[in-house]
Amino acid sequence: MKFTMWAFVGLVIYTVLIDFLLYRLFLKSRTEHPPHFKFPYGAFWHYSIASFFIFSFGILYTLITITKTSTTYVVFQWFMMAYMLIYIPKAFYYLTQKIVGRFHLVKHKFDDKGKIKKMNEGKYPKISRKKFLSQVGIITASIPFVSLMFGVIKGRFAFSKRYTKLSFPNLPDSFDGLKIVQISDLHLGSLNSNYQEMEEAVMLINAENPDIICFTGDLVNNFYEETIGWEKVFTKLQARLGKYSIMGNHDYGDYSKWPSAEAKAENLQNIKNAHHRLGFKILNNASSIIEFNGDKIAMAGVENWGHPPFPRYGNLEQASEGIDGVPFKILMSHDPDHWDAEVVPQTDFDLTLAGHTHGMQFGLEFKGFQWSPAKYKFKRWAGLYQADKQFLYVNRGLGYLGMPARVGMPPEITIIELTRGPISNDPM
Repeated sequence: MKFTMWAFVGLVIYTVLIDFLLYRLFLKSRTEHPPHFKFPYGAFWHYSIASFFIFSFGILYTLITITKTSTTYVVFQWFMMAYMLIYIPKAFYYLTQKIVGRFHLVKHKFDDKGKIKKMNEGKYPKISRKKFLSQVGIITASIPFVSLMFGVIKGRFAFSKRYTKLSFPNLPDSFDGLKIVQISDLHLGSLNSNYQEMEEAVMLINAENPDIICFTGDLVNNFYEETIGWEKVFTKLQARLGKYSIMGNHDYGDYSKWPSAEAKAENLQNIKNAHHRLGFKILNNASSIIEFNGDKIAMAGVENWGHPPFPRYGNLEQASEGIDGVPFKILMSHDPDHWDAEVVPQTDFDLTLAGHTHGMQFGLEFKGFQWSPAKYKFKRWAGLYQADKQFLYVNRGLGYLGMPARVGMPPEITIIELTRGPISNDPM
């Protein structure tokens, strides 16, 4: 509830501030101020949209803490999308007006001295400062609007395969060439009933002929009912040596109030059962030894290890029991911060698979460059990381949460090939 309240306060401040600044900008461009209730330029009508969103978000934030159905999350995410489509372009428009306006004033000084004026000499039609700034502002504001619309219409289901090849000297010979497919953060409640789109993801995964499939948590947003109907999709996943899963922070029902501890426990058990129903072997602070041609590797999984105020259910010591003698170990842990906090300092797990960040569902990635707001919250937020002989891979997620869009951060299917040899990594 603490996070929800602060998020709501921040949203209110941002909304009121943007509309206040834009209205001041509007008044500066007019010779007289319109009456407060004059439609559509009066202050009452200008702030009516802000008032509508603030009031609606207040209701939705309250409902999310007490809701008993995933439908509330679906309504919230689409309402959030509508808000972003209006208020992010507004911010871009205002900033463009202020920044370009400054440059235009500098240009005007040169115009007065005749330097640019002589260069123009009637070659280009004159345009007023007001019209020029307005057109530039509209063009700039259209960039986030178009990007968000693309993220909704195409981006959220534009599945991306990312290949990585890792080499380890302690990998048993029988597992040389082992292919692991990792998926994460399905958030089935957000996907609603987009079965056909996710069937495409299943086809892309099966086309890789994986040996092992790993799902690294957040099957749902909050409720086990979100899993109903998805058997027809995810039971089609095929892996020669097994399909393994763990739980994420959203799988415990901690984001809602429950009528009783028994109701919450029942929801949790049904979510655990759903992992099996969808074809996964769930590893809750447990491990499983995979044997092939007499050689062994270990697959371990911890329950969610998170940051306060959310409980830490993960028990790495318990998950590591019985696998000390296994030469090669893989760990699934939903939150990538767990890797730096416990995995690297305390264990010899060769490869850790995580998710959780979603890459914030927004970012820029080009060749070796990658940026996302996620980097300011998570030390390890997407892709491959290495600490001496240990590796971490953070999957960007296959589903979405909060906003039904992905912009520059497509849903990810990770393919990792393990080979025997000197420690190395090769982004295939």
